Amino acid sequence: MKININANHIRIYKLLNFIPDKNIDFICHFLRMNKQNVILYIKQIYEFTENKKENILLQDVIKEIINNKSLFKILKQNQIFSKEDRIFYIILVLLKYYDLNLNLNLNTLSSILNISRRTLSEDLISVKKSLKFYQLDISSIPSKGVSISGNISNIKGCFLSYIFKFLVEFEELPPLISEDYLSFFQQKISEKTIHEIDYFLYAFDLDIFGNNKKLLNSIYQIYLDETCSEDISTLSLEEFKKYFSDIFSLKHIEKAYTFFKTSTLGKFPLKDINIFIITLKFCAGILKETNIYLDKEYCNLINIFSKFISINCSQKIYFERFSNRIHIASKESSFLSLYDLSFLSLNLNNKAKNECYRLFLELRKIYPNIQFSNIIFLYLLNLNKNTFSEVENTIVVFRDLPRFLHPVIKNLFLLKENIHISHFIKYYELDTYLLHEEVSLVITFENLNSNYPFIKYYPLPI
Repeated sequence: MKININANHIRIYKLLNFIPDKNIDFICHFLRMNKQNVILYIKQIYEFTENKKENILLQDVIKEIINNKSLFKILKQNQIFSKEDRIFYIILVLLKYYDLNLNLNLNTLSSILNISRRTLSEDLISVKKSLKFYQLDISSIPSKGVSISGNISNIKGCFLSYIFKFLVEFEELPPLISEDYLSFFQQKISEKTIHEIDYFLYAFDLDIFGNNKKLLNSIYQIYLDETCSEDISTLSLEEFKKYFSDIFSLKHIEKAYTFFKTSTLGKFPLKDINIFIITLKFCAGILKETNIYLDKEYCNLINIFSKFISINCSQKIYFERFSNRIHIASKESSFLSLYDLSFLSLNLNNKAKNECYRLFLELRKIYPNIQFSNIIFLYLLNLNKNTFSEVENTIVVFRDLPRFLHPVIKNLFLLKENIHISHFIKYYELDTYLLHEEVSLVITFENLNSNYPFIKYYPLPI
């Protein structure tokens, strides 16, 4: 019987080695699937391995899957659309066609997805239901096709949500979605802007939560307009302060003003400034709903963490921001469900994985959409104890490690390894840095898949 590989097979494959002694239970909770289905998916994945055996124990099946390094590529080559993927893709295509001022031909769409018109009609019912939340609908034009209809601000809000989900789940989605939208993105936003977003989040301590970079990428995909005459770069310093004083400290606000004056990020149009401010506040964890007091939730959050780790009192401001963030993000009716696997790039030890998993189980009872990566960041932050002076010759190369965790890692590394870390360097800046500086040791705490054999990998926590 032919096995249809879908996004859940890919997710399960990637998660199988995360918590070796609790992997199936973790997958069940993380993906909200029952154990029987998870085991079925694992057995189906095993069918694509070489040297398959009959009547093999489940633990040996899992071991064989984990040890098969070429399996991910094979699964991706055989991946098809699930119904959920089709709904997601159809909405993305409708949004893209709206942006291009085109109508979507349903015969072409059914052919691309390799489904009947009847199945497509059923899918469109689900699409309309999803769009209804954004107060949008689908208009049909005889002999021309269909298009999204509704208020332009609602369309942009929908576009922002779906592009963000696309960027978060990119590696697990069917290849057709990835290929189609990558080419679309390349027309919408430059590589320079993507790098400037990366720098901006890092330089102004706005990388406090997982996927902030992808959220900023999404908002610039939708709202950036380099032809707009009134944008952030046209503001005077006093006008800039009125908009951004809640986001940037007095110490950093003039630096931020200069950055927007000289960066392509300054081309964000003023007519959409409110959505930009809200997004930055969400990234920083300072966005709060009007008349909502989170003191009780904040205390509950600290109490839950304190069951598993010793709470560092100096980090309580992050608990407050964390509480703000998850309170908003966990409203199931307000956000698309996300399967964020970005935490897999962190080289965590088994103790940290197990403790973060237990925290995840507790917190998800209260916050259904809480992201596992954010739990890990807050867990690691509470390991910070002291401050040490900087010394040279040992650097950390990183990709997505938030800036606020750098002193935590630096201090613990000195305590545990007696090694001083002098700098944290972005992975794409390593070549240039090594040309100008002498370095005795290069280390990382992420799975970089780097071509540099001299980089030494360490687990988190240290």
